[in-house]
Formats: sequence, C-alpha cells, structure tokens
Amino acid sequence: MMRIFRPFYRWLSRSLANQLLFTYVLLITFALGIVTFWALYTMKSEKIDDLRNSMEVAAVHLALEIDNDLGLDSEAATRRIQSATDRHANRFNFGITVVSTEGHVIADSGPKALHEGTNIRGDQEINDALAGIAAMNIRPSRRTQTNWMYVAYPVRSVGHTAGVIRVGVPLTEINQRLNRDLIIFLEIIFATLIITVMISLWLARRLTKPLTDMTQSARQIAKSGDISVFVPVQRNDEIGDLGLSFNQMIGRLREEERARQEFIANASHELKTPTMAIGSVVEALLSGAVEDPDLRYQFLHSLENLVERQSNLLKDLLDIAKLDGGVEMEWKNEVPLHEICQIAVEQVRPQASKRKVELSNGTAVDGVVLSGNAIQLQRAIVNLLTNAINHTPAGGAVTLSASSVEPERVEIIISDTGSGIDPADLPHIFDRFYRGDKARTRTAGGTGLGLAITREIIARHHGSIDVESTPGQGSRFSIKLPAQVTVVAN
Repeated sequence: MMRIFRPFYRWLSRSLANQLLFTYVLLITFALGIVTFWALYTMKSEKIDDLRNSMEVAAVHLALEIDNDLGLDSEAATRRIQSATDRHANRFNFGITVVSTEGHVIADSGPKALHEGTNIRGDQEINDALAGIAAMNIRPSRRTQTNWMYVAYPVRSVGHTAGVIRVGVPLTEINQRLNRDLIIFLEIIFATLIITVMISLWLARRLTKPLTDMTQSARQIAKSGDISVFVPVQRNDEIGDLGLSFNQMIGRLREEERARQEFIANASHELKTPTMAIGSVVEALLSGAVEDPDLRYQFLHSLENLVERQSNLLKDLLDIAKLDGGVEMEWKNEVPLHEICQIAVEQVRPQASKRKVELSNGTAVDGVVLSGNAIQLQRAIVNLLTNAINHTPAGGAVTLSASSVEPERVEIIISDTGSGIDPADLPHIFDRFYRGDKARTRTAGGTGLGLAITREIIARHHGSIDVESTPGQGSRFSIKLPAQVTVVAN
C-alpha cells in the first residue's frame, strides 16, 4: 500500500505549492460532495412528499365516490367500484387497488390487474390502513422488480373502516430524475475542480515565488558567501513582510561583515604597530644602545610600555571574542554592588595617584545586590574609571557614585573633570577601535576597545549605559542595572 502512495507523498512534499493545491482541491471536493448529497436527499424527500400528497388526494377523491358501494355485496356495486377505480387511475396516472376489510382485492387498475379476491392483507401498508391509519410504504412491486411507492388510505363509512384504497406509483421516474440531477452535479463538481486547480496553481505560485526566491538567495549565500543580492519585494502582505525581513537580514549581514573586516583590519594594525616598535627597540639595543646607560633605560622603558600595550590589546581582543561568541559566564543572584564598586576604585587608585587625579567613591548602596557576574561588572566599571582618569589632567577629579533610582533598579555614575568628548564623537565612542580626534587619542594609551567591551557587558546584564559630555568640562557616564529587592545583611 505504501508503495502505491509513495510517489504521491513525494509529489506532495516536494513544494508548498503542491500542498496548497492538494488542500484546496480536497476541501472543495469535500464541500461540493456534501452539498451534492444534501441537495439530492432534499430533492428526493421533497418529491416523495409531493407525490404522497397527490396520491392521498387521489385516494380521498375515490373514497368519496365508492364509500357507499363498499358496504354493498353485489356485482353492480363491484362494477361501479372498478369503473371508478379505472377512471381515477387514468385521471391521476396512478395505479389504484381497492381492498376489502378482509384484505381481498375488490378492484385494481393495473394492466396486469390483481385477480379479484386475491388477499393482500400481508402487505404492511394494507395492515396499517385497515387499522385506520393512512400508511406509506416503498417496496418492490408484486408485478415488477422495480420499487413502488404505495399509499394506503382507509375508507370510513358509518363510523367504521369499510375498506382500503391503495394508490401506487413506480419510483423509476423519480430515480431517473435524481440520476440526471446527480450527473449534472458531478459535471458541476468536475468543472469547479478544474477551475479550482487553475486558480490554486496561480495562487500557489504567486504565494511561493517570493519564498522560492528567498530560498535560492539563501542557498547562494550558503554556497558562495555572496551577500550582495536582495530579494525583490512587490507585496504588502505577510509574504512581503517576510521578504523585507529577509532583505533586512542581508543588510545586517553586510553590516556585520563590514564590521568584521574592519575589526580584523584594525586589530591587525593595532597588533602590528607595537610589534614593529618592539622590533625596532630590540634592533637598536642590539646595535649598541645597550652600552649607553641612558639609552638603555629609555629603550627598556619604551619596550616595557609597548609590551604592556600589546598585552592589554590581546586581553581586550580575547574579551571581545568571548562576548561575541556568547561564552557562558558564571552568574550569581547576589552580587554585592558596594563591594564591586570598592574593588574597582582600589584597582585604579594607583593609576589616579600616578596622574595626580583625585579619585573618590561616593556609593550609597550598602546591602544592595545585583544578578550577574561580579568580575565582568567590575571590569566594566574599571574600564570607565580608567578612561576617565586617562583623560583628566593633573589636579582634576574622578568620582564614582551609585544609588537606587527606582524600584528594583540602580544607577552607577562615573564623572570626571577632564577634557570631555566632542559632540561629533559621542555617537561613536562605543564603536570598536574608535578614537576621537581630540579628546580620545592614542596618546592616552587605550586600545579603543574598552568602551565597546563595557557596553557589551552592561547589555548582557540587561542594563543600559548613557554618556553626557561637554568639551573642556568633563564627561558623565551613567549605567543603569536591574537590582534585586532583597538586601544582604551587614
């Protein structure tokens, strides 16, 4: 059985258009089939009801004419009953039989009339009528093999049943009419299916063409890596929205690819510059500078700075790679905010002392806890503090403060009195390797990745970071993080 339907399954699963076509045809065929059988059944019921009413009318008319004769046991009465039976049968075009109370045939209009005296009390409709009930029955005729419809009507005289008039008609004509109607309905169904198939094919192709285009584009991207082709969108429905989303994804991929290539280029440049400088210092030392104490100290000090810069860059690159790669970090539900801020301040205090910058910790969140990674959060705060110290001249001040700003949310602020940030640079300071031409320059010793790493860390902790800055007056970085309601006991 499966072998028979396997080609159909393959055809059906080959495309969405085939599935839509099969679904439409199946639904419409089922609906039309139900309507057809319901219509035929209704038509047959109505025809039989109309026919029964006509047969009862014929029986009533005959009963009014022969009710007196049924009570007479004479040949003249029998002849009058037979004559009336034939006349009414010709008038209404029905077969009519008159039966006595004992079930014997008194008169019959058929071409092969039942013999007078034949007992047909065994017929169901005759029994019901003799009991005083107008009855209907459909069964094969005694004379033919075709189905007949019989209506037996009791004739009452002087308050009792004097006999039965049975009216019969073959159902051949009705069945033929129903067969003709069935053929007409089948023709309508067939024509409807043809039209349905044509419309379904057109509709399915119209629906699936954008999907096919997107599939081909995706295959091309997967095969060649070429993301230069957009899918044409000419619709305003859900398929059109999908096409727009696909093109937005392609645009995002292009942007990500451009950023990746730019990142690689910047990283290569940042790694190459100190490496070449280290090589130059080593070459100078080998060329004899090591013999001069002053030059040797100068070159070794420069070499130390270059190695430190190289180490910091490599560390930042590794952090960026971990954040981009979605590496899972240790997550705790109770990270003390005051402790994070205190450790971060103490970590950068030597740098602030060296640059003669006043560093103060004004946090007022004792006992407030966060959910996250303490080391990563500490790293983000250290990056901002280091950045502020590097761009604050001697005698300036850097302040760290933290407070609850709304229920279940805390704000950490790092402000400085440094050189500030040019308004043209503000939208880009969180970009990787971005350095402003004025305030944020390579002379500050940064790698251009600190703020980018900070933003990624804050984002992974479901927070936000904003900056306000005025050139020549300083900058203010604000971090907002969700905080737990619970408070750690002191």
